[in-house]
Amino acid sequence: MQKNVLKTTYSKTFGDTEDEYDSPWAGREARFAKKKAPAKTDLAPVKHEEIDLPWLKTISSLATEKGREKEGLFLAEGERVVFEIAEYHKDLVQGIYVDETFDNEELRKKIKEARLRIHALTPSQMKQVSAVVSGQGIFAVCRLANEKPNYDTAHTITLVDAIQDPGNLGSIFRNAVGFGIDGMILGRGTVDPFNPKVVRGSSGCFLRIPFETGIDLKERFSLLRQKGFCIVATSPYAKKSITELSPRQSKKIAILIGNEGSGTNKQVSELADEWVKIPMENSLESLNVAVAHGILSYQICRILSPKLI
Repeated sequence: MQKNVLKTTYSKTFGDTEDEYDSPWAGREARFAKKKAPAKTDLAPVKHEEIDLPWLKTISSLATEKGREKEGLFLAEGERVVFEIAEYHKDLVQGIYVDETFDNEELRKKIKEARLRIHALTPSQMKQVSAVVSGQGIFAVCRLANEKPNYDTAHTITLVDAIQDPGNLGSIFRNAVGFGIDGMILGRGTVDPFNPKVVRGSSGCFLRIPFETGIDLKERFSLLRQKGFCIVATSPYAKKSITELSPRQSKKIAILIGNEGSGTNKQVSELADEWVKIPMENSLESLNVAVAHGILSYQICRILSPKLI
């Protein structure tokens, strides 16, 4: 499946990015220095302590949705996240940046195997561009890209209605990977999937799941039904669980999950084909949305692929 990559002009702005050992932020200076490039295992040295450099400001802007849209890039921060990106999506990496004290040899080896270069930053520079208060001293700058779900071959889809907490959306992406969900549709009002906290919350695996974002869910229901999906919403007042759906309904399932505070929009959820409940103690009013999604995904996986669980 071909990745949907957002075209950008960063190569004209920051220099030639075709050489895998050249920083996309280094500009003309890096092009002239190619003949004297350090060995692949070396850290590219920092020449300036200043923190008001244009390329630093550009990286810092990627913490905002506006900045990501403008540059066509996103931040992937943390050791586990960078390992995931280097393992599965190295073609998207524009550069990997670390604190001068970075010493994770296993991750350095993975980065070297992926033929990606590490660039060192001073502590003050790292602090400026870090998307968290206390990061792990490493992040990657990557191109915005995603695959769209194939509704003809997919059997399981997650519909996300206006989930705004980036940690929850990151966890939902991890659930989707863990239980074999075939795709996700992010409705309008849902947090940007390239938000650094979503990327980190998913441990970087969010790009393994085909997804679309900014979708009118009510309009998408028609397409899903044409492709044979049964659209399922949850309610504590439902009479049955998802494991009690008929064989016909279970063949292709699209589960609808909603906003943390207000739940699924009523105008959206009332269009569902079936309502199901998650059995639990009556004294508990509701579950965290990511937890609920994990339970439903597990149950669906048991229905469709019982040998895997």
